[in-house]
Amino acid sequence: MSRVVKTETYEKDYYQWTIEQVKALRERNLEDLDWENIIEEIESFGRSDYSAVSSLLMRQIEHRLKIDYTPLEECYKKWQVEIQAFKIGIKRKISPSMKPKLSQDLEEIYQDAVSLVALEYGINLPDHCPYNLEELLY
Repeated sequence: MSRVVKTETYEKDYYQWTIEQVKALRERNLEDLDWENIIEEIESFGRSDYSAVSSLLMRQIEHRLKIDYTPLEECYKKWQVEIQAFKIGIKRKISPSMKPKLSQDLEEIYQDAVSLVALEYGINLPDHCPYNLEELLY
């Protein structure tokens, strides 16, 4: 199968492309593999999982900030439940190799959460993340 045909299938019928690629992999038929798009897809899986975990982490921080810095005690229980749901989501998606990048990105993730909470409640929040990564992940 030519590179052009593989790319056309990838672009026009992704599902069919996946079937063909799985078949070629199972048969160890290296010539029929669409290497460029396989590489792109695998990279995409990693980015997608990391993005999901960082998004859940940001939402968890957002809700922790609401509990810690707003006087809306009637909402605390709901926010605590949501924090636990975000932790469960993280537990299902995270892999050990994500931790160094999450640690590196924590302040940026925190600033995103701060911008949402500050906009919603008009309050001042700490300049730096008051939570450590380990407590947020587990």
